[in-house]
Amino acid sequence: MHAGLLIFAAAMAIACGWTSPAAAQADLLSPDTLHGVVDLRAAATDGEPTFLDGGFGKARFGGHEGSDFVGALEVAQAALEWTPRLTWDLSAVVDVMAQPDQDHAVDFGQAYLVFKPVPSSATRFSLRAGYFYPPVSLENDARAWGVTNTITPSAINSWIGEEVKVVGAEANAQHEFGDQELGATVGLFEFDDTAGTLLALRGWALDDVQSQARGSFSLPPLSPFMSWVQADETYSTIDIDHRLGYYVRLEWQPTPGLQLNALYYDNDGNRTGVTSDLQWAWATHFDELGATWDPNDHTTILAQAMSGNTQFGYPTPDGLFVNMDFRSAYVLATRLVGKSAFTLRTDVFDNHDHSAPALEDTNEHGWAATAAWRYPVSKLLDVRLEALHIESTRPSRVFANEAPFQAQTVLQSSLRLTF
Repeated sequence: MHAGLLIFAAAMAIACGWTSPAAAQADLLSPDTLHGVVDLRAAATDGEPTFLDGGFGKARFGGHEGSDFVGALEVAQAALEWTPRLTWDLSAVVDVMAQPDQDHAVDFGQAYLVFKPVPSSATRFSLRAGYFYPPVSLENDARAWGVTNTITPSAINSWIGEEVKVVGAEANAQHEFGDQELGATVGLFEFDDTAGTLLALRGWALDDVQSQARGSFSLPPLSPFMSWVQADETYSTIDIDHRLGYYVRLEWQPTPGLQLNALYYDNDGNRTGVTSDLQWAWATHFDELGATWDPNDHTTILAQAMSGNTQFGYPTPDGLFVNMDFRSAYVLATRLVGKSAFTLRTDVFDNHDHSAPALEDTNEHGWAATAAWRYPVSKLLDVRLEALHIESTRPSRVFANEAPFQAQTVLQSSLRLTF
């Protein structure tokens, strides 16, 4: 990851040194360029321990065996976002954040340059380069890649937050045809070689934990074979096989209030690249379809579906070490009532394992339901309440001495300051 940050720092230095008429409009440090998020969280949870403690838990907070509900109170996130304008056309986004239960107390969330010239026609262009999330999520549209109306994103976008962040560059073009609009985005990247590790060996989850530039996630107990070939943690950002991945996204707005998109992502991992501490170059690709619909001024409906495959390892008589298909989908509806926003969401997810169960059984299926309420206390402060229920079946829980089927309910409140 250090190479990506060095590239970003060099680009920033060059940009800041430009001498042009547009450079006179630079704004590097002012109230308009410094923003922040502080999220004070209270939670009560039953069910299995959280995956952040090295288990199979599906939520950010977890219970304990023999307990009904376990309480937690913490600062879930403290983030500083710097958005300097370097010229009229060139800006940057740098997120530095602190999250509990991470390798480093403070680390980068994202750091990238944006080149967005003023449009002179119905066609608009933009470029982005650095360390960032690909344009997959429809939910994470707030400061520091946060969500707007819930506390917890869907299973799809929880996984994006954990494992799908890249060092690369992307180009975007959009064109208006009357009320319609078409757009296309193409990205090339590296440093996302381990994407799929957590999804396969832990499974799907619903949480708002974001990966760190230098961080890692602990893995749950593995099969005897897998614990021999795979480390007990997965690094969030690493380049192992030195191959370029890519993604392509298409957007269509057929009418005001309705946006449709399709995305294909492929990290082009070679499956057998491995480091001395047993981090592998997984081959992970997926298709994503999404829709945003605003039927009126008070209602928003989001829907996304994802289907893909992840695999790694050498061929054996029973197949690769891991060869797993994965799928997930959700539908979310938000209704504004006065100043309040009420949100309901339902998720489904499953993994289908094509490798030998004796190597590692990654089969899984489950569902989740979320109900949330958000109320803006002021321009800077809002309060949120959320109830999240998750049920899933995963045979590999036996390695943690747990029953394959687990159900869990998480009750959360969030007092969020955004400036």
